[in-house]
Amino acid sequence: MLRQIVDTLVFNGDVFTGDKAQSHHQPGAIAIKDGVIVALGPEPEVMSMYDARRRIDARGGLVHPGFIDTHLHITAMPYHGTPFSKSLDGAGKRRPDYSRMKAATTAEATSAYAAAAACSLLQRGYTLFFEAGTVFETDAFADSITKCGIRAMVSAPFGWDDLSGFEKSYPHLVNEMLVRRAPVDARRVIEQCKYEIERNKNPEALVQGYVCLYGEGSATDDLTQEAAKLARDSNVIFYQHQSFHPDGVRAEKKNYGDAGAVRLERLGVLGTSTTLAHMNVLDEAEIELILSRKPGIVWCPNAALAFRVISQSKCWLPFLHRNGACISLGVDTIATDPIGISGVLSLYLSASLGDNLEDSDPFYMQTINAARNLGISDKVGSLTVGKRADVVIRELRDITHTSWLDDDGILLALSSSMIPVDTVLIDGKSVMEKGQLISVDQNDIVAEARRQREILLKRVYG
Repeated sequence: MLRQIVDTLVFNGDVFTGDKAQSHHQPGAIAIKDGVIVALGPEPEVMSMYDARRRIDARGGLVHPGFIDTHLHITAMPYHGTPFSKSLDGAGKRRPDYSRMKAATTAEATSAYAAAAACSLLQRGYTLFFEAGTVFETDAFADSITKCGIRAMVSAPFGWDDLSGFEKSYPHLVNEMLVRRAPVDARRVIEQCKYEIERNKNPEALVQGYVCLYGEGSATDDLTQEAAKLARDSNVIFYQHQSFHPDGVRAEKKNYGDAGAVRLERLGVLGTSTTLAHMNVLDEAEIELILSRKPGIVWCPNAALAFRVISQSKCWLPFLHRNGACISLGVDTIATDPIGISGVLSLYLSASLGDNLEDSDPFYMQTINAARNLGISDKVGSLTVGKRADVVIRELRDITHTSWLDDDGILLALSSSMIPVDTVLIDGKSVMEKGQLISVDQNDIVAEARRQREILLKRVYG
């Protein structure tokens, strides 16, 4: 039989698809044409039907859909491990204040930080990340991300029009410099969201726009409803931080009479096109609403632990996941938490609560669930015929890099951030080979991010 010619064949892989209907092929193969997966399955079957201009031998390594981080602030990327001041009064050159540093960015700094984020994420098997509404220079961000070849989503920075409760609950997140750059103004927010959504006119663009409010009670009812309507009319998701800490929930209730899912239901914006980050503080009425209305939920277990929210409020996220809610994962701030940690922490935290996740759940939370929560599961999130070919191939260096008796992706849930990445394909194009980015120089990226970090420090503190 004459074999069809495709652009790329990945073969000899330990393939975990992210699609539970056909979750695992070992050895497996993937055929790719015009950036789309046209076949995948057992290697003998695929190889008998297809030949390719380029053949990639996975050498028995893990092959999986690119991971997706659904809540990440790239302005924190260069500050990982930095001993930030705990108070504004104590801020200075030796211990800078993070809220001032993120407010002081320039186009050059954002470009450098975005490239650094892309490099770090690709090296850990992520092919898409969701910038959660904190980048000012969005064009510089998009240009830099596109050059690196990774996917991202971006929206208006600091979408708020009422800080009366927020600045009391989260004083460490607000300062005069930040408010000058992100005025408390609904019109600014809506117009910038419209600007970012214009990116979606090119469906092939690696950077896409969405509608984001900062959340945590920082938007009036009117702005919340207008933003959600814009999202619906534009066929994108409506997203915000929500119910992170008990103090924030109390402030929102004081200002608006209700909070969280109950308030969003009253406003008519709770549904499958809404995705909410954190949701650490919930009551039984909200649990019922979430299970019936089915908004997406992004869990950042490391943030919940770091701010000791779990000791003050029961964590309902494992229960919600088990009962059909779509839960994805995000690392939140890279200043304190390493990329990839949220998967294994979700397992440990759920176990400590006596409400264990399945061992493979974090793999799906970072692939197909993540894509669903971003409204793009028809395009990415699993290795499925007809979807974009975003494929990660891991190295096989030692025994802990090999799966055994595992058809569900347990190893990828537990240790993905520890298993080196060899090759990354996005839209079927090689973005990384042999652990190195192709289109940009990783050493130059790190050097420029470090240089911009010093420039910003001097700009803020002299």
